[in-house]
Parts: sequence; structure tokens; C-alpha cells
Amino acid sequence: MEMSVARAEDVLIRRPTIADWGRILEILEQANFHHIGGAEMPSFPLADCFVAENVGRVIGVAGYRVLSRTTAKTTLLAVDPEHRAGGRVGERLQRARMDHLRALGIRTLTTNADDPRVILWYERRFGYRRTGARVPKVESFGRGDAEEWTTLELDLSMPATARNRRKRRAV
Repeated sequence: MEMSVARAEDVLIRRPTIADWGRILEILEQANFHHIGGAEMPSFPLADCFVAENVGRVIGVAGYRVLSRTTAKTTLLAVDPEHRAGGRVGERLQRARMDHLRALGIRTLTTNADDPRVILWYERRFGYRRTGARVPKVESFGRGDAEEWTTLELDLSMPATARNRRKRRAV
């Protein structure tokens, strides 16, 4: 059975239910993010997630963790490989968690990534900046050939237009 890539406008972004957990784990496994309960990801509460759904099927997931009144960290973001073309599903999930965290009063959002393409995606699409910090991996998680995470940070209090201007000046 051949599936077509979901059009962004046909994707529903919503909070997950316990019934979604099996499908979420399938998607996370495809990105080697499924070792929930391990050293890299001790927990992944559904209450701190969004899922992308297309035609009744979960096709992506994005999580976050609130660290303080003004800071948060993204946890996992993964999209079914059949729906990754163009990055639109991942972008919608990322924007959903950013908007939610901004509404909570979060000003600083941190993320870690181990894939140079994903790092550039965060920088170019959302205005993240590298902090210079690199965090060694403690177990196989994400890319098997990467030994560390690159830490990025985003100022959620800055309007997107200002982040984009800052981004263009930095290039």
C-alpha cells in the first residue's frame, strides 16, 4: 500500500490520548527516539506533547518540558518518514509547541539536536541560535553516528519577524 505525503492543510495538530501511545512509539522508533525510561529520555508524558494526525492516523509527535516559569526545553520531535517531505508536518508540530509555551509565559526555549540538517532547520525556520554547548550522549539515541547533542536556544519573547531579521544579519 503506497501512502502519499499529507498536505499541511490536511493535518490536524492536537493533544494525544493514551490510545495514540502505540503509534507514537512506532514513530519514535523510526528515529531511534523510542528508549523512553532510559538515561537520554527518562519520561515522555503525553500531557506535554502534540501529535499530528492525517486521516485518523497519527503521523508525528512533538514534546516539551517546562523547566521554570520562563524556561522550557523541547523533548522529542519525530514524523513518520512517509510524511517528512518538505518538513511541513514537523514545522506545524514545532509551531504548536512554541505557541503553547509562549502562551504559558515561557521566554527561553532550549533544544538539543544531533543531526546537522535538523540544526539548520531549527535555525532557518524558527530563529534558534547555537549556544556553543555540546552535550555528550549517554546511550544510543537519535543518530547512531553522533556522539553528542548540539544545544540551541530560542527567545520566544521576540516576535518572529525580529528573529528573522536577526537571523539574516548573522548570515
